[in-house]
Amino acid sequence: MSKSRAGSWVVAVLVAGALGGAALGCGGGYDEEEARAACDALVGQVATSDQAAYDDCMDCHRECGDDCAVLESFPPQFACGD
Repeated sequence: MSKSRAGSWVVAVLVAGALGGAALGCGGGYDEEEARAACDALVGQVATSDQAAYDDCMDCHRECGDDCAVLESFPPQFACGD
């Protein structure tokens, strides 16, 4: 993954986390609609993205909400932050 592409993932995650945290308060996972909106922004719509990456994103956001972080990998993988 190029540095600019990796940097754009980091920026996208930080923006999504900041917006999600401001809108939802703190802690907890997202509901289906919130997780889908976050993953559409981070991974892309299902029709144009890797299904496994999208599913990983959805699982992470449903479990961790705005604490979900993008790991430095390609295709993108997601994990709950600390």
